[in-house]
Formats: sequence, C-alpha cells, structure tokens
Amino acid sequence: MKVLTSDWNSSKAQLTFVRRQVFIIEHGIDEQDEWDGLDDTAIHFVAFGTTAVPVGVCRLTDDGQIGRLAVLPNYRHQGNGTLLLRKAIQVAREMQLTQVYLHAMVDVQIFYQAHGFKTDGRIFMEAGKPHIKMVREI
Repeated sequence: MKVLTSDWNSSKAQLTFVRRQVFIIEHGIDEQDEWDGLDDTAIHFVAFGTTAVPVGVCRLTDDGQIGRLAVLPNYRHQGNGTLLLRKAIQVAREMQLTQVYLHAMVDVQIFYQAHGFKTDGRIFMEAGKPHIKMVREI
C-alpha cells in the first residue's frame, strides 16, 4: 500500500471515483454537498494497493481540516484509512500547522479517537448525516 500526495487537477478521476462510490452511492450524500468547492485549493491524498486502482482518498485544506477520507468497502480494515490519515497529518505538520480538525460521521468517531483526535461531544448535521467535530494537536 502506498499513499500519493496530489492536487485536484492531477488526480480528479481517482478522487471522484472513490468519493462517488463511498459518499454518494454508499452513504447517500447529495452531489451538491459532496462537491463543495474546496477541492481546487486542497491537498489531496490517494491510496493504492497492488494495482493502479485507487482504494482510498483524503484531503487537507489550508486551515488544517482533514476531510473526505474514504476507503472503498473491499479495502477497509486493512490500514488504508490509517495511512491516509497519517499522511494528511504529516503534511499538515510540514505546513507548520499546530493542529488539525475534521468533521467525522458519528459512526466512525472511534477510528479518529484511536488516532489521537478529541471532541467536545456536540453532534451536528452535515450533508444530512450526524457529525462530530474532532481536533488533534500535532
């Protein structure tokens, strides 16, 4: 497994493929919510297994928000999400940010807690799904 750092224009096909499968088809997120206009300026990460097919993606915005972390169903629980998250944190550190944050779907909150993210416990709706803000010092 490897994670490549990219930008929207260079990796748009891989990024949209994974996000469409996970967020739009699997989770039922509306297309207007998924394509929020932040992709052009974000740093993107694409995880690959043994083939050229992307298995997961993630992005990091200038203000330290990690988002759109998605792994295709057949590649979950194999470390891909962890690799993507670690790469995003590493790049944030290289950008000299002191913390990163994310809006986690409530049902995957435990994944982020295992990686040092903390929350105030307040749940809010985003894209029609319950989310929770999580923060990690880096």
